[in-house]
Amino acid sequence: MKGSNPEVEALPLWKVAFKNWYKLPWLETFILCGTAIVVYVGWLLLSLAIETPPGVEKSTFYISAWVSGLFLISFGIGFLATLAGIGGGVLWSPIAMAFTPMDSVVIRASGLIVAMFNGLVATGPLARTGMFNLRLALFALMAYGIGAFAGAQGAIYVARAFGPGGEGVIRIILALIMLFLFFYFLLGGKKVEYPEVKKEDGFTRFFKIPLPYYEESLGRVLEYKLCRGWLLWIAVLLVGMIGGFYGMGAGWALVPALNIIMGAPLKVAAAASMSMLGMGDCIAVWPYFLVGAMIPVVIAPLLVGQVVGGVLGAYVLIGMRAIFVRFILIGVLLFTSFGLFTKGASLLGWFSLPLWVRLGWMLVCAALVFYLIGKDYKWFGSKERR
Repeated sequence: MKGSNPEVEALPLWKVAFKNWYKLPWLETFILCGTAIVVYVGWLLLSLAIETPPGVEKSTFYISAWVSGLFLISFGIGFLATLAGIGGGVLWSPIAMAFTPMDSVVIRASGLIVAMFNGLVATGPLARTGMFNLRLALFALMAYGIGAFAGAQGAIYVARAFGPGGEGVIRIILALIMLFLFFYFLLGGKKVEYPEVKKEDGFTRFFKIPLPYYEESLGRVLEYKLCRGWLLWIAVLLVGMIGGFYGMGAGWALVPALNIIMGAPLKVAAAASMSMLGMGDCIAVWPYFLVGAMIPVVIAPLLVGQVVGGVLGAYVLIGMRAIFVRFILIGVLLFTSFGLFTKGASLLGWFSLPLWVRLGWMLVCAALVFYLIGKDYKWFGSKERR
């Protein structure tokens, strides 16, 4: 037959049917679905371990379920956090505070460990590509390290002096900040993926920070300019204080700060953010370590999960479109802001939401991400995909 493709005709029917499933956007969809299933299984195992009655001798199954559950959760969190460049702590800390009975200081300490190792393991694969800008990471690292250490010290002081009421107020303030970032990324469009900086200021130009790199998704070398370095230092100092205080790391704000304030491309900001988390959170964990909040049975499986998920996520990030990274950020910011606000309201005694509402909101956030992917690929209209 004229125009036929003999290679396609030679393939079995099932291979022809599933041939395009390994291309975008199906590949992105499979990544989200697979990660969601892994995390769900992890929470299921963790819930079985937590529900063991008090005073009952812990069996081998209890320990296995606890360790396996934490590992699977950490793996999924590390994978998605690397894709978004936000660090695993921003996902682990609010979720653990909402769904587990662990002490908040232990959760904060483990959250910083999650963010730190997620950044460390992802830096290696990213450093082998031009996407990773070491100059940019080191430029902002000093301010971040100082802020993170101060924030961790403040968290321990607040926990002792002000009790749950003080934590509730600060959580609500942080939830509002993250909600603002959610709307920015949702409405900002493509301009946040590759910002255009028309003029560098003298302060930023002095440090010679920009490093052009080959953008695989665009098929060309991407050159960019940066600006407002002095303002970034101030912002990163404040972000480090907040991240150290909550044990969340600061990737959720480092990426927007590098992207919005300095004008760094979104994927460059994500790569620099991961290395800053790996180095900066090493400073923030010391105050928690000194008060005995590092519990080995919690830290060990979380650490291993971050290593596996972080390395895999780093390799996927290299060839992924920047717009998909923005979609993940949107879902993470919306879910985390809701968790922080409801937890703060519960600490203040305003209201307490049942578990099914929190799970329902997680499904809403996941559905929003799928909708944004479908909208980008024209799934919901008659027009052809661009």
